[in-house]
This record gives sequence, C-alpha cells and structure tokens, in this order.
Amino acid sequence: MWDAIVAGAGPAGCTVAVLLAREGLRVVLLDKSAAPPAKVCGEYLSPGCLRILNRIGALQPVREAGARPLSGMVIHTAAGRSLRATYPGGKAPALPSTHALAIRRDRLDPILLDLALKTGIEYVPHFQVCDLLRESQRIVGVRGRHRGRASALRGRLIIGADGRNSVVARRLGTVRRHPWLDKVDLVGYAAGVRRAEDVGEIFLGSDRYCILNPIGQDLTNIGLVINRRELRHTNDPAGFMQEASASLNGLRSRLEGARIVAPARCLGPLAHHATRLTAPGALLVGDAAGFLDPFTGEGIHAALRSAELAVESALPALGSGPAPPPELHGYAVAWRGEFRAKWRLCSTLQRAIHRPVLAEWLVSFLSRRPDLTAFLMAAVGDLMPAQALKPLGLLTRLLAGQPPSRTCPGNT
Repeated sequence: MWDAIVAGAGPAGCTVAVLLAREGLRVVLLDKSAAPPAKVCGEYLSPGCLRILNRIGALQPVREAGARPLSGMVIHTAAGRSLRATYPGGKAPALPSTHALAIRRDRLDPILLDLALKTGIEYVPHFQVCDLLRESQRIVGVRGRHRGRASALRGRLIIGADGRNSVVARRLGTVRRHPWLDKVDLVGYAAGVRRAEDVGEIFLGSDRYCILNPIGQDLTNIGLVINRRELRHTNDPAGFMQEASASLNGLRSRLEGARIVAPARCLGPLAHHATRLTAPGALLVGDAAGFLDPFTGEGIHAALRSAELAVESALPALGSGPAPPPELHGYAVAWRGEFRAKWRLCSTLQRAIHRPVLAEWLVSFLSRRPDLTAFLMAAVGDLMPAQALKPLGLLTRLLAGQPPSRTCPGNT
C-alpha cells in the first residue's frame, strides 16, 4: 500500500512526487516510457515557473542545463505592427525584475525526474495505466501493464499526471474540448533562423499564429498553431509548417536560409478540460486537468502550480494516519481559483487572434498604454493572479466583442 501513486513522470508528476516524498510519504511514480520522452512543446517557462522551480530546488540545475533567459515577447501583426512587451520590473507594484526561460524538454524533464529520485520515491518505468481500482465508490489503486504483464498497485491517493490523453481523467469523468478553440500545434526545430535572442516572438495571421522561441545558440523552436481542419488536407506536416509559417507577414524573411533540423510533430486538438478534477482518493494535475492554448505558455506553469495545490490539499489527510484522503473538494476549488481567471484572459486573447482587425487595434492600443501592457504581462507571466489585475477588466470587455468607445483610455 503506497501513500501516493503518481501516474505520469512529466513536470506535474515529478513535482508532486518530490513534494509528497519530502513529507516522508511513500510515493511511487509510474510512466509508460523508459525515460522522459520527447514532447511536443513550446519549451517556454513563464516567470511564475521560476519561483516554483526555486522552491523545489530545480532552478539552478535548469539554469546550468543551458536555459536561456527571455525578457518578454514581441507580437507582430498581419499589417506589420509590432509590440514589444517585457515582463514588469521594479516599476510594477510589488513585482521584482524577472524573466522567463527557454529550455528543451529533453533537458528539463530529466532534471525533474532526477530530483524526484533523489527524494527517495520509487520509479517504475514501462508501466501503462489502463484503469482504476475502486472499492465502495473510492479509488484505491491502478491497473495496468508493466513490461507487457498485467499489474495492479494500491494506494491511499491516486494522482493523474498522465497528460492530455490521461487515462485517469477519463476514468474519473469525461474530457471535453473547448467549444470553439479547435486548434492543433505543429512544432519543429530550425537552425539559421533570423531571430531576436532575448525574447520570444509571435507572428499573427488570419486565425493562426507562429511562435519563435530561441532555445539554443542556433536552434529555434518553431510552433505553428492553426485550425485543426487546415491540417486534414496535407500529408506533409513539415512542408505545411514551413509554407504556412512563411505566409505570415514578417516571418518569411526570417526563415530564408533556415533549415529544419528535426521532423515537425503535431499535437491536438489542444484545448480541453476534465469535467471532474477529484474523486474520493484521486485527483488530476497538469494537462490531465486541462489545457487551453500555447499562446501565453501556461502549460508548464499549470503543471508545477497544480502539483503544489494538490499537495497542499491532500497532505493534511495523508499525514494524519493510514486512512485514505477524503473527497478532496478543496483541491478542485483551489484549482479553479488559481486558473480560471487566467483561462478567461487567454480565451479573450484568442478572440483577438480570431479577428485580425481586433488584433491590430489591440496592439496599437497597448503600444500607447505601457501601464496596461505591464499588467497584462504580469498575468501572462504568472506573476499575479489574473483576477487581481483590475485594469485588465477594460481589456477583457473589449476583447469580448464590445467596440472601443471614444471614452476608452488610449483611444482618443
């Protein structure tokens, strides 16, 4: 009988395993792979991630592994406008100078797994979770296949950290797609890209966008986000990614002479959420709980932060004796309080991408309002809860479809 069984050895699973093991609990970490596999990811850590990595002792190893600091992002519109938005420093209320990091997942994930192993957890690779064990309406373990053989493990708490295709999430309830965000992400590596070195760059098109993330001396992560239906008409994802990216204003010249150095990989549909985050004896963290869109890079931060929330919610029961933890409603409440406002903000930004005229106005508007841009970057960078940023209320209303009036600040 384990105190906690964690399914999935990505950032969310490793972080929750580290935090529980440091409390003296017996933790087993399962993963279907032998080692952390290559992931389709923008490979961007928001400033909010750095605080959590520092708390668990992973920030210094991440920096030593070659993570590149990013001061912010530059947004390029289809009409040629540009907005350089940096993460707020000393002038923003109660915020220190800060930055994001760009790092390859094949460096980040092994660091987190190694940290988990050093806390004394049991790691079981080649374990594919297939189902949950139930007794009296309570989750008491997992069933799966370990190296091809049927296997079962029992635990007081089951944590689903098994990503967007989570078996645990589907056994707890259902997984729903976003009602109108039906996107896929094509990601590849390129060398020879003309790029900025200290920021990520976003090139907007007609209901699509492309992100350039400088993750190495001459290595750029290129992520193209498009409507899923557009990909149905091609058998060449890499060629499609290059052609579609080059169609975005300002990006074609950046890609001249560049070469793809790794096959393009696809992830999608992107936006989804689990209808049930907890059950008696189980909960979901990271992408298993939900994911919206890579535009603001919320994925890894959500993984790390949801792991912290899960431990905060479950630890009182796990540390009080052999009884299994209760319903864990508190975790679901904490999760929604932490992420819902950010998701609303991200959804409204997606509306701007969906409507190019609105995107042009937004970039022009923010160019004249550095104060509002600073607050926006604080929310995007996970430095402040989005619901605490009252100045963004105006921006949210505008992006929801209400046209700017003559009395709107910055519109005179």
